[in-house]
Amino acid sequence: MEIHVKDDRRMVEIWLNRQEQQDAGTDTYIKDTARKYSNQNYKVAVFRSGNADLFTCTDSLLKANLCI
Repeated sequence: MEIHVKDDRRMVEIWLNRQEQQDAGTDTYIKDTARKYSNQNYKVAVFRSGNADLFTCTDSLLKANLCI
């Protein structure tokens, strides 16, 4: 797990790999951390690793954004 606190933008990023997502204690920790920073008016984003092909997902996302 990686946690990046960006005070200048009042933002917290929490990055989880697949193994960490399986751990029951991780959800509790994330909720507690999010609550702590939300109370300080920070935005909290949680990024979870997936199991889809990164290239295919990125290609689809870019194509969808071009249509907007």
